[in-house]
Amino acid sequence: MTKTYQYLNAAVLGLITVLFSMCNTGELDFDNIETPNLTSHNSLVIGQTTYKIKDLIEKLEDPRIEITEDNANLLSISYRDTTFFNDYLSIVELEDISNPGVIDASLTPIAGSPTNQDVVIPTQDLSFEYSSPNNEELDSVVYSAGTIALVIENGFNQDIEYELTLTDVVNRSSGDPMVLSGTLPANGTDNVNESLVGFKTIIVFDNATSTNLFSGQFDGILKVKTGDFVNGTEFINYTLSITDADFSEIFGWFGNKTIDIESQSIDVDFFEGISENSLEFGSPEMNFYVENSFGVPMGLNLSGISASNAEGSNLALSGDAVSSPQLVRAPGTTQVGSSVSSIINVDETNSNLRELLGISPNLFEVTVDATANYNNDSDTGDRNFVSSGSEVEVITEINLPLIVKMNDVQRDFGTGIEGFDFEEADTINLVLTTVNQMPFEGTVDMQFLAADSSVLFEFTDIAFLQVPEIPVSGKIEEPITTKDTVSVYRENGYQELLDASILNIVTHFTTFEASEDTYVKIFSDYELILKVGAQVNVNYEF
Repeated sequence: MTKTYQYLNAAVLGLITVLFSMCNTGELDFDNIETPNLTSHNSLVIGQTTYKIKDLIEKLEDPRIEITEDNANLLSISYRDTTFFNDYLSIVELEDISNPGVIDASLTPIAGSPTNQDVVIPTQDLSFEYSSPNNEELDSVVYSAGTIALVIENGFNQDIEYELTLTDVVNRSSGDPMVLSGTLPANGTDNVNESLVGFKTIIVFDNATSTNLFSGQFDGILKVKTGDFVNGTEFINYTLSITDADFSEIFGWFGNKTIDIESQSIDVDFFEGISENSLEFGSPEMNFYVENSFGVPMGLNLSGISASNAEGSNLALSGDAVSSPQLVRAPGTTQVGSSVSSIINVDETNSNLRELLGISPNLFEVTVDATANYNNDSDTGDRNFVSSGSEVEVITEINLPLIVKMNDVQRDFGTGIEGFDFEEADTINLVLTTVNQMPFEGTVDMQFLAADSSVLFEFTDIAFLQVPEIPVSGKIEEPITTKDTVSVYRENGYQELLDASILNIVTHFTTFEASEDTYVKIFSDYELILKVGAQVNVNYEF
């Protein structure tokens, strides 16, 4: 007597393994199932295994995804990404400045001096413009690099000893003003250059002329020699320049310009293979945790956020969260080096986020800009500052509490079966038993496919899971048991199974009362027990 069943055990176990590969969990792990050797009996218990829902969800391999649970064991899936903005030049940009001017000494004429004498040039109050390309109002600037240069030309026939005291360019340590001095030769030129490191310039905005001004004083002594003539109409020309300046801090009022904060594309694998409107989240959130160390309050504009799916559908974020900017608070001018936190929450109450996720997106486009000085008036509001260390840190979080509604969520799983030998089996009965504590029901379709993926034969609506009743508390305590048998007979799919190259399993999942728009909660301690058995008729050769 010869028994020819050597491939049957592997075949049945292969079918079951594929059958329970379901709904974005990856393939379930049957490593712990003990599989006995097939004997001459015509029934076989392959084994059973138990899964908690948290174990299945944690198979998600995206490192940006975090699985959390609250005190009641309600699960949430969170995606977080962090971006930084530190381009202070997009808020206020200052360029090199150049201030040409003329000093009219208005001296009393001297018609041939009888002796050598020093003639005091009266103190001249000078004003210099500190221009800004975008007409920002400046209060002060603190330098980390740069040079101030004075080029001065003497229109007198005598030497001049001079000092230009830059009253508003002060040493940060001592508070003393910068002094540029030298001896200006008769009818000649002098050049003086000083580093601005360690200095700041105090600036006043002149409303009448809409210019930023800082001041200085010119003092000089005209060195008149015996016999010299002074006409009294001579001039001194100068140009005061600031070049190659970098700034550790800039204070002022920087207007209402638009600032690009964040632009990125986020690939989302979680919804892969899930069709539009078949999976909905009841309480989704998109949160922006903002740390702002710029002294500029901002209004975050969220109208540049959209989602798209593999079928080409695209939906933009809309609602109250988008119709007006969201306030980002800022530190005051005495808090340089500190940051202020803001939290911006987008959910189903102020946006269409539920619908946005309902298209099962595979891509989020997140383009966020901000309006400077949102809700901050130049006359009565806080003044602004930027520093070289200022930045905006934005943590974007998509938080999905597993309060969901699934309506015929379908997943396909295929495996090659050409290597399996079923020739000696008259009938294969796969006995599927589930003990389900999860709030959804499921069926499977089993398809035998040819090499070109055409369907040779299929079993449809095989009962896989039944949904338990959900109590008022929202948490299922008592599971429900489902048992069904899939029979493959010689006259009903058997030949097609022999001819098939691919076994394709289509799973269908629907949550409790989904047709009545009910959302269910998924808790981490929910369990699913899978029991797999087989009944076989095997031919014997005598």
